Amino acid sequence: MSYNERLMGPHPRPRAVPERGASEIADNIAMLRQQLMSIIPHRLHILVILGLLLLANSAGTAGDQPVGTFLSHFAPHLSSQSFSHLLPHLAAPPEELLVPLPGGGEELLKGFSLADEARLAESLQQLALHQRPLRVAVGEVAGIKAALIKFQAGDIRTGQFQIKQVESDAAAALGSAFSSDPGLQHIDIWSVVPGPINDEGQRHQPVFSVSADRGTYTRAVAAGHAGGELLAALGVVRYDPLLTKYASDNLRRDGNQRRMPTTAYTAVPLGSEESWLRLANRTSHVRPEELTEATVVRVLLHGARNRRRVAITIDDGPCPLITPLILRILDKEGVRATFFVVGEKTEQYPELLREIVRAGHLVGNHTYHHRRLAELPAEQIVAEIEACQAAVGRLTGQVMRYLRPPGGSYSPTVLRYLADGSHTMVLWTHNAGDWGNPPVSGIVQRCLKNIRPGSIILMHGGDINSVQALPFIIRGLRQRGLEPVALTEMLGADAPRQLSIAAALGLPQNGWQPDTVK
Repeated sequence: MSYNERLMGPHPRPRAVPERGASEIADNIAMLRQQLMSIIPHRLHILVILGLLLLANSAGTAGDQPVGTFLSHFAPHLSSQSFSHLLPHLAAPPEELLVPLPGGGEELLKGFSLADEARLAESLQQLALHQRPLRVAVGEVAGIKAALIKFQAGDIRTGQFQIKQVESDAAAALGSAFSSDPGLQHIDIWSVVPGPINDEGQRHQPVFSVSADRGTYTRAVAAGHAGGELLAALGVVRYDPLLTKYASDNLRRDGNQRRMPTTAYTAVPLGSEESWLRLANRTSHVRPEELTEATVVRVLLHGARNRRRVAITIDDGPCPLITPLILRILDKEGVRATFFVVGEKTEQYPELLREIVRAGHLVGNHTYHHRRLAELPAEQIVAEIEACQAAVGRLTGQVMRYLRPPGGSYSPTVLRYLADGSHTMVLWTHNAGDWGNPPVSGIVQRCLKNIRPGSIILMHGGDINSVQALPFIIRGLRQRGLEPVALTEMLGADAPRQLSIAAALGLPQNGWQPDTVK
């Protein structure tokens, strides 16, 4: 039996050591519930729980004081007014969140660095994990190594969501991975549920994420932290409300919500249906069509030609594994870049966004969902831009001044909104074309061909080939006497070009600007 096959099998669970008195009875009920959950259908879970509570209540009224004391904590939640608040935490997650996702078995290894990935998978095999591993990946570039571990949220046997299990798996996986590979510098861990189906198949929707550098992790362990406290010491830990809503351990015995780590990020995503409708309604009063085509809009086509600076811009992140590798290469080379981030991803991986900001890079707006703005009505255009602005703002406190429309696709309505706001639209002179995952040599060639002062290089932060090409691009620029910088450094005191909306509409509509543009 291969290690992948063994990894996907059931894992023994450590026995809990019960306390005495009320706690002992509570733990016995919890243990019995856990055993029953593993052998009965999910839809009957709530009936079993209610039956256990009624049984225990009968014992309590017959004179068993510890049980009565324990159940007194649940009394407020069993009232007709507040029972509905307890119900979601007793119910199993909906079946659509438990659909088995692709991954595991022979698909477990990403294929970036097979030997390192196999070692990481072997280390996970030794753990009593509650969630099923879907993917491990290890990327190494220029002596810098990082890894990611992806789980499917939900207990392997029961499908139940438990916050404690998610935290336990993350902490155990971090410890095992760092121990098994002394060269690892960074690890991203995330748990996912099935999301919408698109052209690429079943989407994996992250409901939990944590990122860790080796140094920060080592200091946290040395300080005696474990479990949730360990995760809190690593940086921002993201818990999606979808996870906490159905987590069976999200209510404590006193009936209050579970106390999250101090660095927990639990905000409702701005892209959720309720939040999005509220945002779209709030922006529906915006009437950019009232502006004429003579109205001036700020568009950045390139920087000054008399300063030997070139801007490196990286779109579509933050992304686990890829963003940390890019950041470490930029740090090693002493380069500051511009990251055009997707609002939805900043909420899914908040610590990665903060890493970008802490490293001194510039952050720009790349919309919330990465939708083509030219295809959207006015209120959706405004919502996409402002939702990304809000997501980054509440995580970093920063106000973004630069916008890159996805695909360089824009319409008169987009330009009219920008003319009425504070954003500058940023295009590019050199397109790496790395979104299609071409060979590293092709990426480098496209970025350096005809490069000159003031050029703007467009790269993407979603694949390992982009990371592998980056050191060669930086080296090639410096060999040509050009210094890669962030947009603000390239501009200096210069202001972006002022173009009429009509003139901006005359530019190539894919956003790429030949480097002959004056």
